[in-house]
Amino acid sequence: MTALMPRATPLHAEHSAHLRVLEAYIETLKAENESLKRQLAHAEKWVARETAKAEGAVAEFSAITRRLTARRAGEVRMVQSPSEP
Repeated sequence: MTALMPRATPLHAEHSAHLRVLEAYIETLKAENESLKRQLAHAEKWVARETAKAEGAVAEFSAITRRLTARRAGEVRMVQSPSEP
């Protein structure tokens, strides 16, 4: 048994017009998709920059917290065991 080959059927004028509209719509969607890809790439770069800033701020805060904790621990030791005159 041989495989049935699809026959090219002539398009009526109405079908041809619908086809052109659909093809134009597909091209519009492709262009919108490319625009959205560029917007996404821009947003991802922005997120990376803001994440780096936030991580830097957290690191600074952590360093400040460690210094204050160490200073407080030193003050507490001084109060608990004052040096003799």
